[in-house]
Amino acid sequence: MKKMLLFAAFAAASLFANAQDSKTSENNDFKPQKGSFATELNFNPFRGNLSLNNVLNQVKGRYFVNSNLALRLGLNVNTIDSNLNYGNPYGTQASFSIDERKSTSIGLSLGIEKHFKGTKRLSPYIGADVFWGTKSAEQSISNNASTTNVKNGWLEVSYYQSGSSVYYSYRIMEGAYTRFGVSAIAGFDFYMAKNFFLGYEFNLGYSKTNFKSPEVTATGQNTGITNYYSDNSTSKFGTSLVNGIRIGYIF
Repeated sequence: MKKMLLFAAFAAASLFANAQDSKTSENNDFKPQKGSFATELNFNPFRGNLSLNNVLNQVKGRYFVNSNLALRLGLNVNTIDSNLNYGNPYGTQASFSIDERKSTSIGLSLGIEKHFKGTKRLSPYIGADVFWGTKSAEQSISNNASTTNVKNGWLEVSYYQSGSSVYYSYRIMEGAYTRFGVSAIAGFDFYMAKNFFLGYEFNLGYSKTNFKSPEVTATGQNTGITNYYSDNSTSKFGTSLVNGIRIGYIF
């Protein structure tokens, strides 16, 4: 019920803005002109949230070379720096571990849009994007007896004992990579008021992700860990949707 009320309130606000704008801008074109800059967010009325606005989770901007042609730029930068301490360093059975993890990801996309006539408020378009991204990951695990350093990934280590023997298993949870791809785009902008639009977009694209080989170095006693070699890649081809409704405005 709350989601329906939220959606109704949003629609009512849009209609009100439209009515107010039509009184003062009856002879003006709602669509962007040469030199306009647009940015947007993604709104999902059925989840009640806002998010960044494309399938790569990027902040996106568009610059209109003219009213029918726009250049696209998307960018995302994310960093993680965590430090997890657990155990008890005191007493005769002291046990203490430190797990430090770091990760940085950067993505960039460039593209172009061709807009068609549509209607006074509707601006359909097609276009294309190329994108590139990279991610780094490293980890350091220290305990009473050993230190394990991981490059190009995060390691999850499991220990289990059978009789007097201790066994170790581990897997890479967060891998470093490089990624590139290209997408064909189709979508539309619908201008609810001057400089304010709603829209939707879907893509048909190809991407390839090359994962970097994790390098594990362990020192100390009873590590049970050797280097973890892995050369993996993933290729994808298919359609994708921007989840929800694009909400944007023109500068």
